[in-house]
Amino acid sequence: MIQKRLTSKKRVTEVNLSNVPNQSGVYVLHRKSGSVYVESAAAGRLQERVREQVDTKRGVTSFQYRPTTNTKEAEYLEGKYRDKLNPGQTI
Repeated sequence: MIQKRLTSKKRVTEVNLSNVPNQSGVYVLHRKSGSVYVESAAAGRLQERVREQVDTKRGVTSFQYRPTTNTKEAEYLEGKYRDKLNPGQTI
């Protein structure tokens, strides 16, 4: 099932990370300070990329994601969410 928008914010927990589907998509990482990180994931790598980035970036407290049908759609949405969320700093 493909979602039309980002999920609600999910706390970084093993259960929530396990529920991220293994397909292409776009994801947003949040910190308590409000800064965000927006990225896309290629086909079959959404869960893997979210896990990698949560482990790599300091202070990530929550995340959102949106599965897509293909990598091209994920990359397109990445640009749209970057424009919309206007991440002022990288985390």
